[in-house]
Amino acid sequence: MKKVFIYYKESYCIRRALDASKIFEYLKQNKYTLVDNPKDSDLILFITCASLDSATEFSLKKIREFQRYKAELIVAGCLPAIDPDDLKKIFNGRTLVTKDIDNISEIFPKTDVDFSSIEDANQTTNRLGISDSVKGIFCKSNKIKNLYTKLKSHIIKNIFGQRSRFYKWAIKKDRLFIIRVSWGCSRNCSYCGIKNAIGPYKSKPLDVCIKEFKKGLVQGYSKFVINADDIGAYGLDIKSSFDELLDKLTDLPGDYKLSILDLSPIWAIKYSKEIANTLKRGRIDRIDIPIQSGNERILKLMNRYSDLEKIKQVFKRFKEAYEPLIIDTRLILGFPSETEMEFMDTLRAIREIDFFSGYIYPFSLKRGTEAYKIEPKISKKEMKHRAKIAKKYLKKLGYNFIKIPTKQFYLFEKK
Repeated sequence: MKKVFIYYKESYCIRRALDASKIFEYLKQNKYTLVDNPKDSDLILFITCASLDSATEFSLKKIREFQRYKAELIVAGCLPAIDPDDLKKIFNGRTLVTKDIDNISEIFPKTDVDFSSIEDANQTTNRLGISDSVKGIFCKSNKIKNLYTKLKSHIIKNIFGQRSRFYKWAIKKDRLFIIRVSWGCSRNCSYCGIKNAIGPYKSKPLDVCIKEFKKGLVQGYSKFVINADDIGAYGLDIKSSFDELLDKLTDLPGDYKLSILDLSPIWAIKYSKEIANTLKRGRIDRIDIPIQSGNERILKLMNRYSDLEKIKQVFKRFKEAYEPLIIDTRLILGFPSETEMEFMDTLRAIREIDFFSGYIYPFSLKRGTEAYKIEPKISKKEMKHRAKIAKKYLKKLGYNFIKIPTKQFYLFEKK
């Protein structure tokens, strides 16, 4: 039986990390030997991300690195569909696009357990890609590993605070129970190439979502995360709805809190009344709603929901329904044709809505998207200039503003 090395950089996309974990379990149940170092493998399965330029650059760099080994390299994930031309320049081997993940048996034909029979992952395995991470060095000694973990926790907690999303994800990841409620995306954002990689929208059956939630409760979890590429569209293909999903999950008995990731403003507004009523139960403590811009002209170019007044009203409604609620967001800096004054509108929106935290991403240009044709493009030099403006502006409002190393985006968070 072949020895397999699976690699994925979890910090780029939690959904691809869940894919990696499911594949890990699939190979494990089919008696494949899973190794922690590519030099010991017969096959390297690299699950890529290409949502941002930084992710594409990282993926291409790792492909060149993995090609130095004798093992066959399989490039999986989103890169083959989002940036195929860049991939073809350096790689002509087999690929497995995210939307075709159910065809994984074509790569691993000698199996007794079907991939479709493997339950969706609710956590990400710590073994993936361990050989090239700092963790790989420290795992050799439990004492050193524990010391390293405590030191990392202390540093991040003191910089960001215990309420920080960065602290919770970096340090407490293993205490989170993740439920992916759907696949694919129903939206058509002009800048996004991910839709080409993830396929048509498909909701996970409601009873399966509830079953997974109950499993987490039985296992002793108290912090749950529901996540999907387009979470608010849940149920439209199975005669259900996002508000029904929230109602069923938060009606379960137990001592737990629930976070919602990637809720598009259009769905927050559509279900604002229902979400507000659910928030009053005190079960949901965090909602991530990416508004992407604070300027209506730019939002229209992005094919995003553009009525900012309604967006602001719904945030106010949610906070009134549950005062401790933490609302996060994500924003794009330097979308084609964006002026400096329009970017200032985005910064003012942070102040007016009073977000607890969020990410600011310099615009990533993806071939084949509508945004690729929009002119003029904003230079990297100008983006760096605007990032400096953002840092100065947000620091005055009491936010930490930090560039995330190697990932080319910025985290802002209340001190």
